[in-house]
Amino acid sequence: MKAAVEPIEVELLTKLNEYGPDDLFICCASFEERCVSSTSKIGADFRTRFTVIFVIEELLHKKHIDNNLFRLQSELGKRTAEGIFIISCRRESPMEGITELKNIWGQCKPRDSESPFITIDISGFTKIYLLELLHYLAIDLNLGIPRMLHTTQKYLPTKLTRGVDQITTIPNFFGSPSLEKETILIILLGFEPERSLAVWKQFNPTKTIALITSPPRYGNLDYVKYAQENNSYLLSQPSVEVRNVPADNPYAVKNVLEDIYKDTRGSFNMVVGPFGTKPQVVGVFLFYWEYPKVQVVYSFPITYTRSYLQRTPGPTLLLPLAPVVTV
Repeated sequence: MKAAVEPIEVELLTKLNEYGPDDLFICCASFEERCVSSTSKIGADFRTRFTVIFVIEELLHKKHIDNNLFRLQSELGKRTAEGIFIISCRRESPMEGITELKNIWGQCKPRDSESPFITIDISGFTKIYLLELLHYLAIDLNLGIPRMLHTTQKYLPTKLTRGVDQITTIPNFFGSPSLEKETILIILLGFEPERSLAVWKQFNPTKTIALITSPPRYGNLDYVKYAQENNSYLLSQPSVEVRNVPADNPYAVKNVLEDIYKDTRGSFNMVVGPFGTKPQVVGVFLFYWEYPKVQVVYSFPITYTRSYLQRTPGPTLLLPLAPVVTV
């Protein structure tokens, strides 16, 4: 056993339970190839009692989603002892999928809620679904944080979405804003400037702290340059401060957010907009879990660009989720 304080590349995925099969493996079939990558790392001894596969409906990419669902079912079927559950849900309705999970939970829940053996591959989930799933498992069910895997992607910096459909506070992440306080907006920036800017305009914060991913994955500084240039209007505003956050270390992201929270000493309503990487979104959840007065907001895009289909999977990482995580 070794301690992990940074992401670890997974070469062979073993089970958590040394005395029998794990309780649950959760993943999501998306239109991105990386959603099936972790199953290629599964070791010969890996077993789980149940598997839950979320399928987020996307009519434009149905063929890719169906193909990836088939691949996940085929591979995980060999490793699942008692049953695979498929949860089909709409992209814009995360509570729909969580409600379906609640309906089957009595059938696939861990044997021992005090010591559950759960792994989640977050690669295929949307950010908002990921937040709701973690809220249900860690807060509603009090199961703690599961082991989390994330497969990165290799791609040229490019625009990921177009337009803004709606801006909303994420269900279960409403926080406790006060009418007597001004707003500080913490926004994790990526390659979707329209969505970030729409949130900034909507909340009209007194102060904004923009978090940019640096150092970038693979040491490619073009990612940082692209994010800075695409968000140049927002970053040029006099009320905006820029700080850096790592790409794949949720606990480090949580620490950055915590430092900001402590600096404000409760004098602002804090609003967080997660538009960076998915591991950073996990960091937002870890922060919210400890500071539930914070509000987490999201803007839905009108459409996704085809750049998602041109990406190739990178390494699969085990995410560090505490000061020291043993693996």
